[in-house]
Amino acid sequence: MLTKFISIKNIGRFRNSAGSPNPQLFKHTFISGANGFGKSTLCAVLRSLHTGQPDQLIGRKSLGITEASKVELLFDTGVIRFDGGRWSETKPSFSIFDGVFVAENVHAGEVVDVAQKRNLYRIIVGSAGVGLAERDSELAADSRARTTEISASTRSLQPHLGAGMSLERFLNLQAQADIDAEIDRQEVEVAALTHIDTILERPELSTFDLHTIPSGIRETLRRTLEGIADDAERMIEKHFASHNMKNGGGNWVSTGLNFANDDCPFCGQGLAGLPLIKAFRAVFSDEYARLHNDVSALRERIASDFGEGFIATQAAKVARNSSGGEFWKEYVSFDWDALKLPPAFEDAVRSLRQELLDLLDRKARAPLEVVDVPPSCEAAVEAYRKVFEDLAELNAKIARANAAIVAKKQELGTADLEGAKQCLSHLKAVKVRHTPTVSTLCDEHNRLVAEKAAIDEERGAIRAELNEHTRTVVAPYQNRINELLDLFNAGFRIAQTTHSYPSGIASTSYQLVINGTPVDVGGSRTPETQPSFKNTLSAGDKMTLALSFFLAGLEQDADLANKIVVFDDPFTSQDVYRRRQTGHEIMRVARACKQLIVLSHDPTFLKQLWAKAPSSERICFMLSDHRALGTKLGEVDIERACQGRTLTDTDDLRSFVSNGSGNLLDIVRKMRVVLEAYCRTTFPSSFQDNDWLGDMVRKIREGGATHPAAALYDELDQINGYSAEYHHGEDNNDTTPDQIDDTELKGYVRRTLRVINALEA
Repeated sequence: MLTKFISIKNIGRFRNSAGSPNPQLFKHTFISGANGFGKSTLCAVLRSLHTGQPDQLIGRKSLGITEASKVELLFDTGVIRFDGGRWSETKPSFSIFDGVFVAENVHAGEVVDVAQKRNLYRIIVGSAGVGLAERDSELAADSRARTTEISASTRSLQPHLGAGMSLERFLNLQAQADIDAEIDRQEVEVAALTHIDTILERPELSTFDLHTIPSGIRETLRRTLEGIADDAERMIEKHFASHNMKNGGGNWVSTGLNFANDDCPFCGQGLAGLPLIKAFRAVFSDEYARLHNDVSALRERIASDFGEGFIATQAAKVARNSSGGEFWKEYVSFDWDALKLPPAFEDAVRSLRQELLDLLDRKARAPLEVVDVPPSCEAAVEAYRKVFEDLAELNAKIARANAAIVAKKQELGTADLEGAKQCLSHLKAVKVRHTPTVSTLCDEHNRLVAEKAAIDEERGAIRAELNEHTRTVVAPYQNRINELLDLFNAGFRIAQTTHSYPSGIASTSYQLVINGTPVDVGGSRTPETQPSFKNTLSAGDKMTLALSFFLAGLEQDADLANKIVVFDDPFTSQDVYRRRQTGHEIMRVARACKQLIVLSHDPTFLKQLWAKAPSSERICFMLSDHRALGTKLGEVDIERACQGRTLTDTDDLRSFVSNGSGNLLDIVRKMRVVLEAYCRTTFPSSFQDNDWLGDMVRKIREGGATHPAAALYDELDQINGYSAEYHHGEDNNDTTPDQIDDTELKGYVRRTLRVINALEA
């Protein structure tokens, strides 16, 4: 409970609020004060203490004052201080009904807008709902913040996405260990599809010719003719020698025998019986011709298979394959450098050819001689055999290369260029996705998304709980408001109280029902031509509705027993009946709350509440202006303050008689004022409102014994005579002005009171 305003310094009208004495507050505390004397400032102090927000006090710092603002309040738990910038602690145990409450929760100006609907929702759902709503609002703000961060993260990742690739797909790309090789292969694929016509028309590589060494060369070189007599062979050799026909003579003779029948084709002599001719015929037989032909055939084959033409053909293939390899290596993965002709090829072929031709030429010149294969030829054969094996292996490689080329052509024949490009883009995205920089961006993005998902999940649960809570309190709240409106004799009700979440923040809305017709409350943009809150309710109706909202909210506050409830002029624009009902409702709250503080500019309203409060639990203060000292807070007798001036003046006269209190000149003047008031009231037909005491005495005298106040004439005349000299201005020419005699004055005051008693009787 708040037990004392120790001091409020340099805030609004308060230079220092403490009066002397500075009494304590009770459970029922009433504060009276004219408008502009500090009631709103007191509410601002308590609201700032309630919320812990200093801004409203900082903004209310007394103008023209350099000293810091300070507040000291005494609670039953100790002193709480405000040092100009912050409170020593907060006290969230106040419920305050004032203009701020109305503007924040019910209507601002003439309209009900989003802010009021949001704040009213908090009143409806109570502290439990407010906790849920605040958590929902916090989560909504967190979710929006994550959304902003996610948007920024998305923008930072956007340049790294593959063509047509979504961010989600990019984030889920798995790393590939051989990604660079995959990209290289796919780039080849794209390049190939870009030049597909050229590729399909391009021939495969050529294989090299594999010429084997003819079999039987060695046997042919060593072959001779069987059954030839030695003397015939010696005779022919001698004959060839004598005619210098050793080289080629045999072939010449063999050919000539085809023309030699019985006579010599040259000289015509008979040949029959000649020993030399017999020797020729024995040696140069068909078998000799076959040997000669075999040697010649071998020579031609060697010259052809291993000649320069063969070498040139292979060289041409080398050139074509080299060009083809340069082309195909852009599209087909293969060891193209391994397809080169063995460097020893030409030398091996030429060496082999020369060695074999030399031997065959020797054999051709002397078919009957055995020609042995020399070591040089053996070496040439071995060298060629090695080259042959290399060529066979090379052809196998070329075959595999050609198979790859054919496969590539078939693949390209069914492939899609755009699909290949997309695949390449995908692979490049995979590589980029797992670079350190981008991977960090992705991890951060995934973290934000996960956090937002967790926030939204929690918010969904909170929202469901809040919706359920709201459904349980809205109907009772609406019903209670309508009960209060009925008690206030209001000509309207509310209906269709619902809640929603515009911009993600819980809000409430309702309709007015006037004469059975529903009216939307509207807002700041509602046209004047449309019925709404601002043009269907009077000022008193709006205040009544606001008070009903506040009272209904208090009733469902589970912590009301610990609350300090503050009302600041709660009856503004209300008629007499509603003022009286407001008093009843306030005292109903007083019975349920920890402490009641009511501030009002109307002391008679406070007197009504005072009369209903237990005498041991009530106190009333007055905010009074002390000029340069500002407004001060002091105790006041509310019953006396609410008396008429006549009663107050009469009490002052009685106090003077009993204890001599009061200013003597004031007492003299109050004698006249009191008598004038009682005479006008007692004899309204005899005296006018503007008749003074002297006028009344004259009229009684002139009326004589028939005047209604004739019995009082002597007393009134003497009192008038005594008091008249003090009632008018002082005579500046009188050098011995009369001094008021205390004893004499008491005598006249007693006589005045007797007249009053007579008039009251």
